[in-house]
Amino acid sequence: MSESAKVLLNDRIEELSALIEANPICLPVSSVAAFLHVKPDALRASMEQGRCPFGFAWKLGDRAAYKVPTLAFYSWLIGAPI
Repeated sequence: MSESAKVLLNDRIEELSALIEANPICLPVSSVAAFLHVKPDALRASMEQGRCPFGFAWKLGDRAAYKVPTLAFYSWLIGAPI
């Protein structure tokens, strides 16, 4: 692995560590979307459609809510069973 690839990988690991340390229980959808380089609305749509393996959504009347448990996201990211 090249030195620049090692630096980039280390930067991503540090970014993930900071995200988890700041949010040990649940992650903000906007933060997860930024980490994955997707738009928050796209991530929310994925959760609403049941296609997001690490997050879920629910509706109460005309309002919707979204949850990304930190452990589920981390497990999915490293390829561990959720």
